[in-house]
Amino acid sequence: MKQEEIHSDYQGPWRRWPFFMLLLLLMMIAANHLEYHWRRQRLHQDGGPAPVVRTETNSLGHTFIGIEEKVQSGDDSTVLHFALLEQWVYTPQSPPPHPAGLSKLNGKEVTCVGFMYPLEDGNSIKTFCLMRTTQTCCYGPRPQYNQYLLVEMKTPVKFERMTPVAVNGKFIIDPQPSQGYIYRIEGTKVVSAAEEAPDENPADAAVRNRLPLFDFAALSAVESSQKLPAELLALDRRTVLVAGYISGRDDSSSPPQLMISGKTWDRNQPPAIYNTVPVYPKNDMQMPPLWKDQGIMQGILHVEKNTGLWPQRGIVSLQEAVKVNAGGIKADTGLLLGVWEEILLLAACLYWAFRKRKKAPEILQTVDRNNSV
Repeated sequence: MKQEEIHSDYQGPWRRWPFFMLLLLLMMIAANHLEYHWRRQRLHQDGGPAPVVRTETNSLGHTFIGIEEKVQSGDDSTVLHFALLEQWVYTPQSPPPHPAGLSKLNGKEVTCVGFMYPLEDGNSIKTFCLMRTTQTCCYGPRPQYNQYLLVEMKTPVKFERMTPVAVNGKFIIDPQPSQGYIYRIEGTKVVSAAEEAPDENPADAAVRNRLPLFDFAALSAVESSQKLPAELLALDRRTVLVAGYISGRDDSSSPPQLMISGKTWDRNQPPAIYNTVPVYPKNDMQMPPLWKDQGIMQGILHVEKNTGLWPQRGIVSLQEAVKVNAGGIKADTGLLLGVWEEILLLAACLYWAFRKRKKAPEILQTVDRNNSV
């Protein structure tokens, strides 16, 4: 190669290579974050509005779950909130005018998220009440007129017990206290907020994912011997499946935490370190919904060898856990490339560019010397 060509390569297009590589890397990082944002949005949009569900306690001390919702003034959304329904304090003897927000939605197609209370028998029903909480499904008292909707579907839909659903249809203010309602919806569609895939047999999930299924019997054996059996030690730091009953959860902690027990909780066998595995999901999107009482989680099993730490950490714990459905492992909703991976790539790119720029003058000097000789 001629001296002029080498000088042209290193002083011309080459000098732009670090800029192009850095620009390409920054575009990849931006695409990584945009894809993450798009994926989270889609998870919340699939099947209608994503319900924000929380545990609640009534005056009698009963715990149930309900839809958390807030009504914003001037909201032009077609989502019908129970908080808006409750603004009309209806009395059959002298009903007051209903609020302007309700009048605005009267006769329009709306979507309302709540829990089904069946008004007929069977797994497929056409008529049911839609309520904000599961309180009436489990205990009294009877809800007020402004706390529920009568839903009449054109065709039967699957009855979802204790699982929130999104109901689409025409909202009608139709006070019929003698019939037991003041609001109704002529339903056209019901979408369950439950996981897309049905629950799976844990043994089948273990075979399909080619992973060991955690045996709670080995954990129970520790109570009498106070020693870690070989079966548990063999699973230390290995990826396993833990399946059982969700006996506790803490969504406010960081990371969030689950408690999965081998048997359903009762007074004779409450959750304890000998029958329960603390589970730490990878992120908040990997937490099973509140209405799920069972689950299958995949993660790395940690066996605590220090017996003094058992009361705080548990005998075993599942780290970096993700949900497992019948369709396989639920896609992680984190970044495809983690933040530290992005930083390392960026550092490597800058180091490469610095080395190239530093080496270029040496190469050009060598070429000049060779050609002068």
